Amino acid sequence: MKAPAGTVAVRSGEDALLTCVVLGARGKPVLWRRARDSLLLTAGGVRVTRDDRINVLHDDSDEPLQGPGIRKGGDVWALVIKSAKSSDAGLYTCELNTQPPVRSFHRLSVISRGLTPPEAQNTTDQYSANNPTLSTVALAHNYTDCCVNANVSRGCLGFCSIQTILEGTGQDPETCQPDFPSIVKCMADGRNHVPCCIQEKVPDICQDVCRGEFTPVTDNIKTHYSCASYMERTLACIVEGIELLPSPPEDVEVEPISEKQLNVSWSPPTENTDTVTEYVVNVTTLRSFDAHLIDPSESSMQNNTMKMGTFTIIKVSKEKNFLALNDLLPFTMYEITVTSYNIHGSSLPSYSVRSLTLTPGKMKPTAVAAAPKLPDVKSCCLAAGMNHYGCVDKLCDPTKTFEIGLQVTDLMICAPWAGVTFGCLANGMDHTPCCRSRGLPESCLALCSGNITNLDFNHFKCLRFMSGYTNCLLQGYGVLPGPPTKLHLTNIDTDYAVVHWSAPAALADTVQFYNIHFKALQLEDDYRTIDAVQSPYILEDLESNTDYEIYVEAVNEHGLGEASPRLIFRTQSIAIEEEVEVANAYNVTQCCAKVQVASVCMSLCSYDAKMSDLRKLAPLCAQEFHKLLRCGAGGRNHEACCARRGVPPSCRGVCAGAYRGGVNTCVSYIGNIVQCFEEGTGNLPGPPRELHAVVSHDKLFLDWTPPQDGANATYYVVHWQKVDNNSQPYYFNTLQLDSQMQVNETKVRLEGLEVNSTYHLFVVAANEYGTSLPSSMLLLNITEDVVNKEVTGIPSPPHSLSVSSHSATWLTLSWQPPLFSQPDEKITYTLFFKSPSQLVYGQRNNHINHCSCAYA
Repeated sequence: MKAPAGTVAVRSGEDALLTCVVLGARGKPVLWRRARDSLLLTAGGVRVTRDDRINVLHDDSDEPLQGPGIRKGGDVWALVIKSAKSSDAGLYTCELNTQPPVRSFHRLSVISRGLTPPEAQNTTDQYSANNPTLSTVALAHNYTDCCVNANVSRGCLGFCSIQTILEGTGQDPETCQPDFPSIVKCMADGRNHVPCCIQEKVPDICQDVCRGEFTPVTDNIKTHYSCASYMERTLACIVEGIELLPSPPEDVEVEPISEKQLNVSWSPPTENTDTVTEYVVNVTTLRSFDAHLIDPSESSMQNNTMKMGTFTIIKVSKEKNFLALNDLLPFTMYEITVTSYNIHGSSLPSYSVRSLTLTPGKMKPTAVAAAPKLPDVKSCCLAAGMNHYGCVDKLCDPTKTFEIGLQVTDLMICAPWAGVTFGCLANGMDHTPCCRSRGLPESCLALCSGNITNLDFNHFKCLRFMSGYTNCLLQGYGVLPGPPTKLHLTNIDTDYAVVHWSAPAALADTVQFYNIHFKALQLEDDYRTIDAVQSPYILEDLESNTDYEIYVEAVNEHGLGEASPRLIFRTQSIAIEEEVEVANAYNVTQCCAKVQVASVCMSLCSYDAKMSDLRKLAPLCAQEFHKLLRCGAGGRNHEACCARRGVPPSCRGVCAGAYRGGVNTCVSYIGNIVQCFEEGTGNLPGPPRELHAVVSHDKLFLDWTPPQDGANATYYVVHWQKVDNNSQPYYFNTLQLDSQMQVNETKVRLEGLEVNSTYHLFVVAANEYGTSLPSSMLLLNITEDVVNKEVTGIPSPPHSLSVSSHSATWLTLSWQPPLFSQPDEKITYTLFFKSPSQLVYGQRNNHINHCSCAYA
């Protein structure tokens, strides 16, 4: 490796070129770093820093270059810094990725235009002594191990390294679509790269990769959006973030202490631990339940239902790994996450933990009483003449009898003492009823009564029931807690329910925790078990409209107590909730029916339309496209959302329902646009309706009715402007006029208008998210003699009239529909035409935006 002697000096604003000659690289990547903070700038021929002034020059040709020892152009790696600034001055390293790495050092001096020396660059990071060592491989966040653990297909592991992605994996991304959620999650590695992506102007719709999420491409039209142009910036942010940001805290646990307190604990992150400056605990109140519904004896507290989604952020110093949350609401569901922060940014939040505060008057037991002692079975066996120590140890210990099922040989060796062994284990009691209830076969019940003289091969089948036999012994000894009491459920929803129970009547003070067992009755699955919980408990991840069976067991130091009675319950139906939501939402399908979209095209009139249907029906439905677009926009102006989601300016007219042709160039952004349509129908107000004015001399009174659907309008904006007789029809489709007035009511009075003039007016509804489109426009002639004349709003005129094709006897004309109209009103057109020699216009009525007209 060779470097030119001396310092490279450039003037501020000029391009700087640092040349590095690498001999015998043999395909290994060459890295350029800034020495003062080890920031990785380039890897091979790829820029990985966000600074777009940085680039690398490298020639892969085999042509020899002038210079001693330089065999080919590929030996030269030049770092280019365009428009150098004084802050760029300092030491840079050219590094060959070997073990150990080979480096050369290059100093850059940037001379100020004012001939003043650059500021000193030897500032020190606040934790520079513990500055994390950057990875040896350039882009090397190589997350293959994570992908393997996530069961990523072997053929898709090429996507599990940033460098491989940039150099080309040689694999078809389509075949790896099912694995991309796991791959992207491993790529982000628990770091929050979103701030960097925002700084790099990556649209919000493309930021899912920045937080380790992936939206798979399905047949749903909303999943077909374009983010390819932002991928390089996204990967650069991830490479930088892996080096600088901490990983999430580990082992987050939440423990209910009382009706107003939860204890949160966690372990430090595994990556960049020394750089952590603080932790942030996010506490979200999901919902507060009716405490009086739990049990009449527990509380008479009044209904205190809290709105979902309120949250609190609490900062904790880096030295602590626990937090006591106080002054909470009783019997309320909270969701808690913990995030690591350092001076560069943050991790992603830890996995979320949901927990309920206890019901009023309850507290977590602070001490557990000792359970009763077991009978001395070993002494009984020895006193009865059993002298084989191995058999005494294995068969005469009631806490180990379940292990007999593991070794048939143990049972054969100890068979001569069977009468002594099982007689002493029975301890003078008959455990037969318990054994029968636990499913032991008839031939094994003699073991439970203790009345057995010898063992034979018929008893070998009892080995697999030894666990149940052991529980019956312990239950008979009176050392296990009884069944939990008062098992019941409240707040049964579509996907969760809250389970309550009370302590068992027997040995309640010895209970350490409880186990919940549940299963869906429709399925033949085994019970699912949740260990070590306390009452009340949120049973989550249930299926809607499904029957479940549930029971609870208490556990103490000796084992599982008797199960509670079984309860059967049904979750609520999610279909009912969806119907309520749909009833309050804008109905795009109903709009298409009103404007008489062809029946074959109705499947496209949905925000969940299928991409396969669009490809198949596009030729048939081309003439219906303007109707589909108007109903999709719903009379709302979605241009701001489209700009935020990366739709180029040339396609944003579609976001306002304006079909201006050339839509084929916007097909790759159709998912971006449809997502904005759907989001806007919930956030943006619909268009005002029934606009009309009363004109009198130089003033007018304007009123309208509020929108019928969608979000509420918080105010209205009235636009007006004087026009002349030479204004083109397209002018009337512009959304910005010279004069504007904001009003809070559905009426306004305008005065001081110029007499003998024509005015153009329209009104849009608005709220904090944006505006509607105008539903109609007014063209008013202001004259001296007009008194209380009423004028009704009309659609804006069609525009962009053109001759698509023609022959000697016919013309094909096309035009664009009006921008100002109700989305659900049917539009018909009247075409006027005549030859120059004719005095009277002919007419042709049409409901589509083109016409073939024959003439003589």
